[in-house]
Amino acid sequence: MEEGELEARILKVLSEGGGLTMEELVERLGWRGDRRAVRRAVASLVRKGLVVKVPDYGRGKVVLRAAGSSPGRSGGQPP
Repeated sequence: MEEGELEARILKVLSEGGGLTMEELVERLGWRGDRRAVRRAVASLVRKGLVVKVPDYGRGKVVLRAAGSSPGRSGGQPP
């Protein structure tokens, strides 16, 4: 899969799924290859301002969210 195609799939999944951890994103993508490709694509989307990383204090993790999407269950607010 080409990088642009992977980035498009990531954006689609994040826009549908709200805040997802990297592990959840990989699972939703059904990714079976090297996870570094997904991490590189996410990093590229973050640099482009299309994806943001938000702390989820409730889960103690960072979640990925499509830029401009609503907070949903992982609002980044401390409990």
